[in-house]
Order: sequence, then structure tokens, then C-alpha cells
Amino acid sequence: MGKPQRDRVTIDLRGLREPLQTRALANQMTPAALVRQAVLAYLAPKSVDQKPDPKPLKYVREKEVVKVTLRLSAGHAALMNYQARIANVSQSIYLAALIEGAPPPKNHAQAVAALQASTNRLAVISTDLSAYLRILHTVKPGASQELERYRAGIKTLNQDIRRHLGTAAQLVAELRATRRPQ
Repeated sequence: MGKPQRDRVTIDLRGLREPLQTRALANQMTPAALVRQAVLAYLAPKSVDQKPDPKPLKYVREKEVVKVTLRLSAGHAALMNYQARIANVSQSIYLAALIEGAPPPKNHAQAVAALQASTNRLAVISTDLSAYLRILHTVKPGASQELERYRAGIKTLNQDIRRHLGTAAQLVAELRATRRPQ
């Protein structure tokens, strides 16, 4: 059996060479790779309900670790090292977070400060909520319009607290995931 032939096509770009090269450069890929990507997108089935295959994602959090070698420009390598250090995580954790589509991990001190500021806002909201509850206990049973106004205020405060809890939970999860084992 002989060596398999490569599939080749010659295309007359008719003045599109420069825009093709510019787009390829912007996407950090070769013009050939960009053309292959465009052809694949054109040939792909046009099903509206087609969803990406989630199978690769089941391996993202496995415990087995493999070594990967990357070739980066010296500047990019230095920048990756710097950003991982700023975030107080290993280069591996930093790169894995980027691959998963997560924003780069925050600096630990910044994350703690954001969590503290958010918690301080919750303390103020809690104080206001306690004041509303005290007022509600003094309202006479016949004053339903006034009571509804206070209930609306409590509902808004409750929504604010839930937003804070969502922010706090996200920050805590990030803090846990990005801390190096001691």
C-alpha cells in the first residue's frame, strides 16, 4: 500500500488573497486552515436543533494528568507565566480555565476583597430588612395598601440578597478552584 494522497484544490481567489491573509492572521491561523474551516462550515448539516457533542467535556475534570508541550512566542510564554502568577495559580490551572471558557482566574486578594465588599453590602441590606420587618409588625390590620408597599420593599431586598448570594457563591467556588494546594 502506498502513501495516501493529500486532498488538494487550487482556487483562484480573484483578489481575495489579502483579505484572506488578514483574516487568517487575525484568527491566528494559516490561510489554508481558514479555508478548510470555511469549507467545513459550508458543508455542515444545517439542522436547527443540532447541538455540540458534550462527550469531550466528561473528561475535563478527570484526575489523570498528562504533560502537554506548547510552542509559544517568548512574549506569550512570559505573559502566561505573569498572569498565572498574578492569579496565584499554576500555569496548568490558568490554561485549563481558559480552555474551559472561564474567565482567567482572579488574583486571590482581589477575589477576597470583592467577596468582602459584597458581604458588606449584604449587611446593609440585612439592616434595612430588619427595619422593614419591625414596621410591618406595628402596622394595623386595616392598612393593607401600606402593608403591600412594605412587602414590595421586602421582595426587592430579598432579590438583592439572592443576587449577592449568587455572586458570593461564584467567588467562593473560584477561590477554591484557583488556590494552589499548600
